[in-house]
Order: sequence, then structure tokens, then C-alpha cells
Amino acid sequence: MARRATLVKQERAAAAHVLLLDAGDSLNSNQWPAQQSQGKAVVEAMNLMGYDAMALGEGDLQLGPEVLRQRMADATFPFLSANVEWGGEPFAQPYVIKKMDGHRVAIVGLTGMVSNALHGFQVGDPLAAAQAVVAELRPQADIIILLVHVGQAMEQRLLQEVEGIDIIVGGTQPRTASALWDESAGVLILPSEHPSPGHAGRLIGVARLSFDGSGRLTGHQSQMVSLTPDFTDDLEQMMLLQRYKQQ
Repeated sequence: MARRATLVKQERAAAAHVLLLDAGDSLNSNQWPAQQSQGKAVVEAMNLMGYDAMALGEGDLQLGPEVLRQRMADATFPFLSANVEWGGEPFAQPYVIKKMDGHRVAIVGLTGMVSNALHGFQVGDPLAAAQAVVAELRPQADIIILLVHVGQAMEQRLLQEVEGIDIIVGGTQPRTASALWDESAGVLILPSEHPSPGHAGRLIGVARLSFDGSGRLTGHQSQMVSLTPDFTDDLEQMMLLQRYKQQ
């Protein structure tokens, strides 16, 4: 997180409008201090970096509703999922709308389906949820981003079967080094890190996007950045880590 924070600060210094997003499965880590704090340390680090939104992944649901609600309360950014319920009620807000450079940017969260009930969570069909939410958002937003943890096959169905999506940010499979542009659907799929035990956080996807006045995507560049020792450790993040070491 310390090197990631350094890169985030560099990007914010270079651009007037930056979105910082997480596609899910970041809280339920097998690494210290995330594991010992049940994701609290991760949320605190994300707060310091100024994240705009995080999608709920299936792995995050393993923390259970009580812990996840506490992590939501700890966060200064929204946890998003349009298709997760608990006790028959939506567990998280389905989307957030942010105003950026005169545009209304909607960010929708989607969670992958699980094979059996997990801590009482009910995970509905991501495709059906996306169709309903995107239809609701079209009159309200100029740009619609799906922040998803649903797998590559479902991502393809989303871009083919849901009208009105502009960008998909996914987090469940390895990515190419650059964005994938589907010309027929007019949807950009952005690269993201594929976390694995002991290796999460070593890469970060960076995209630079251009839009016209109506919110139509006119240009894009993206890459996966390796957080090598060339990036210095951010002081705020190191102080947070030191605090956990002292507990």
C-alpha cells in the first residue's frame, strides 16, 4: 500500500480529475495486518489514499455481515454491490454518482455469484442487476462505469447484453497490459491486478481517458504499473503500518 499511495499522489498531481477504484476481494486477506484486523487496516490505508469506491467481492463476503458493516462504517468511501442482499434487503448501496469536470459519472458495483449461501448473503444474477440499474441510471448519468468482481465470461455478457455501459473495471482474472476496446458494444474494459496470496498490491492499473462534452469516450491509454522499489514508501502509510506493529 505504501508504494501504491506514492503512485496515487503522483497521478493526482498530474491530473485534475482522478478516480481511484477497487474491484473487490481486498479486505479478506491472508496477510498481516489485514488478516488480524479483519480488513480494518486495509480500509484505513484506502481512506488515506482517498479511494472513491470499492466493489464487494465474493471473498469480502467471507468476513460476514457484522464485520463488513463495521468496515463500511470505517470507510470514507462507499462499498458497492447492486446484487448482494442479506435478510432480504440490499446489503450495500448499488451505485454512486460523482460529478467530475461537468460530467455525472455513475459507478455501479457488481458481485460474482457464489455456489451456496455464505453467512446468509444472497447474491443475485449480476446481469439482471446490471440491466435494471443501468436502465435507471441512463437518464441521470453521462458516463456509466461497472466496477465488478464477476469473472471474464460474465464481463463479456455484460458488455454485450447491457446497453449504456461505457467502462468495465474488473478484478477476477489476469489482464492484458492495456485496455480492451469492444468496438461493437462501445465498451472499454480496463486492466486490473489479479491478486494472489502474498502477491496482491504489487501492480496497479492506470488509465487515462478522454471524453467529449456529451460523455462519449474519445481516447484512452492504460497500463499495468509494477510497484517496484523505484516508488518510495509513502510516509502516511508507513506510519499506519507502524501503528499496527505496536498493537
